[in-house]
Amino acid sequence: MQPSERTLFAQLITDVLAYYRQDASRFVLDLWWGACQPFELSQIRQAMQRHATDPEHGRFAPRVADVVRILAGTAADRAALAWGKTLEAMGSVGAYTDVVFDDPAIHAAVQDLGGWPKVCRTDLKELGYLQHRFCESHRAYTGRGSFDYPRCLGGDRSPDSEYAKVGLPPPRIAFIGNAERARLVYEGGNAAGKTAVRFHSLQALTAAPLAGGGDGDGMPSGAPPATAQPASAEPRHALPIAVRAAQPASPAMDRAALRALASAGPLAAAAPLQRPGALRAATGVRRPAYRPGPAAHPLNTTAERTYHP
Repeated sequence: MQPSERTLFAQLITDVLAYYRQDASRFVLDLWWGACQPFELSQIRQAMQRHATDPEHGRFAPRVADVVRILAGTAADRAALAWGKTLEAMGSVGAYTDVVFDDPAIHAAVQDLGGWPKVCRTDLKELGYLQHRFCESHRAYTGRGSFDYPRCLGGDRSPDSEYAKVGLPPPRIAFIGNAERARLVYEGGNAAGKTAVRFHSLQALTAAPLAGGGDGDGMPSGAPPATAQPASAEPRHALPIAVRAAQPASPAMDRAALRALASAGPLAAAAPLQRPGALRAATGVRRPAYRPGPAAHPLNTTAERTYHP
């Protein structure tokens, strides 16, 4: 709409809200005017008429979202229409021609899919998957509002410099959809592409100061250098190992050990006698096998079958 149509637009919104017994404040009129700028005044009138006659939504006062849904559709509807326009251009224009659509989200979505030539040369078996990816990307870009996109989807052709060498003009660009909106899309896009790529030399990166103000080695400026500890220094967290000393054995304990040694046989005499409480030293002598000692006391014949004390 044009700025000269604001008075007529405000009168239209006031009359529509009065039909639903609501007041139109200045804030409401400014909100309606800012949201309905992309549409014509005649389209707004038709949208109000369609909303009033809608059996489901016409019972309530219209909002900005209702008018946008009627005129532009939902995000899924716009993505489906954009895919239909792209699919038609793939068959009619082809991969060898530069194209400019009247929707910048189509440029960004096609660029994410690999570019215009790759999209045009997609196998028929993969068109369903390509459509799904295109619609998801298109909805994501339209939901953001503002985004970067290439101003032109380049075809698979020679660069313009090759045409200039032989004195020929470069091929013409195909404008898909509304020519005026396609021209605005071309003027608002990036010539270098959707994503800006910059190259820097390694010397420039190393010469640049660190973000934290360091000395270049990851340490902050003014920090004292770390000193290495000598190898002979004791560990910081070394704990003393307590060794239990051998306790003197009592005469009764010595007599019990001698009786056990005598009953074990002559091979047990080669093993050193260990006192109770002393640390056992690792010896290379193999432990003797079990040898039966002297005959034990006869078993008791009672029902308990216990040994004699």
